[in-house]
Amino acid sequence: STVTSGGEPRMRWMSPIFIRNYREQIYAVSSKRFSKVKDIEQNSNVQWMIQDKTLNRIITLNGQVSIIENQSLKTEVLQEVGRQLQTFWTINSDPGSVVVLETVIDNAVYFEPIEGKKLLIAFNKEG
Repeated sequence: STVTSGGEPRMRWMSPIFIRNYREQIYAVSSKRFSKVKDIEQNSNVQWMIQDKTLNRIITLNGQVSIIENQSLKTEVLQEVGRQLQTFWTINSDPGSVVVLETVIDNAVYFEPIEGKKLLIAFNKEG
């Protein structure tokens, strides 16, 4: 989810992209024209929710997102997931408007609802 300029949370369905050598980042593809990019420019706090198919394990990831227009990273991300984004390419036919969203994870909550198990995981930041 992102936060609108009015301060309201906004959930959106997105395809998370994990790249092997970037363990504390999540990537996604978007368009400069989409409202989520405008929201991110105003407030970089985001939250991702990922679950297994049975909903027995749910992970909520909190972090800061950046809009990346670096062509090398864009190419790497699109090679990982480009063919799986048929809906995205249907509504965004302008490859020049494509941006990569990079979320640096601050913390995660691992949840097993049936077991009632909940674990907070803080990601260490160097520096």
